[in-house]
Amino acid sequence: MSDDDRELRDRFAQLKAEDRGDVPAFRAPSAGARWSWSPRLVVAAAIVLIALVLARPDATPPHLAHEVYLGAAAWRSPTDFLLVTPGRELLRSVPALGSPETFAPIDPRGRSSAPESTQS
Repeated sequence: MSDDDRELRDRFAQLKAEDRGDVPAFRAPSAGARWSWSPRLVVAAAIVLIALVLARPDATPPHLAHEVYLGAAAWRSPTDFLLVTPGRELLRSVPALGSPETFAPIDPRGRSSAPESTQS
């Protein structure tokens, strides 16, 4: 090890010793300091809870009930016009490919099941 390393190690050891002097001593928590539920507190909490549940009204008082007119709450986005595109009616419809009578079923054995008049 070089002298610089030893000097650096000694300085860190000195700082560590100074910090140890500033640290307060920790004490172990005492066993009696724990908080516990007393039976009186549990009974009082239960009574208060039951009183709150029983005193709660089942219906909303008429002075608190407000009627909301949803027609006034309609909102249109200022960018709705961007959704109006040319040809949008094509996206809302299903194309008709033809009538089912013109389709011939496929035979899995490779033979055509179409009528003889349609075969060439």
